[in-house]
Amino acid sequence: MPPKLNRLQHIALKVRDLNKSLEFYRDILGFRVIEHLDQEDPAKTTYGYTRRVRFITCTNEHHVVNLTEIAPEFVPPNQPPPENSRSLTHYGLHHFAFIVEGKTEFNEWVDYLKSKEVEFVRGPLLHSPTHPEGDGSPGENRAVYFCDPDGNAIEICCDIMQMGEDDQADPAWHADRLRRDGYNPEEVALPPINR
Repeated sequence: MPPKLNRLQHIALKVRDLNKSLEFYRDILGFRVIEHLDQEDPAKTTYGYTRRVRFITCTNEHHVVNLTEIAPEFVPPNQPPPENSRSLTHYGLHHFAFIVEGKTEFNEWVDYLKSKEVEFVRGPLLHSPTHPEGDGSPGENRAVYFCDPDGNAIEICCDIMQMGEDDQADPAWHADRLRRDGYNPEEVALPPINR
């Protein structure tokens, strides 16, 4: 058995216009640029197709997103970025998610993104097969999906289902979550876990 992994630490994205991406992640989502790497000599770059990298964070860690700009000569001509990575049928990024504390903070994010005219590609919604507000899908979390300037789908979520030692939904967490949402836990079944 391998050693335990804790959580997603960072994601690296290839972007076409670093300045446009920084405007989105820094000015709309509130990330901070921690470090930058600029290489003018292609022979010295790590991958050969990139010149500029920005390490950005929304935590106390050095970076949670690495924005790597594709050098202009490597951007495919007449090929715009996807509108939404979730809708692509080829291999690659589907989406990545950032969790917030709870429903109040989630709703604040929804209102904030709307005020910035960020277009939602899905949601806001509640993933759940049993919650009265649920959409029938697993996870038990509230979610909203939108895209960055390169079409990378991002999710902001809260209330990810907590699991018990039996790898089933934790009944205490489930009951508490329903009460916070204004529902009687005795009237709502635990979500099934399909394996």
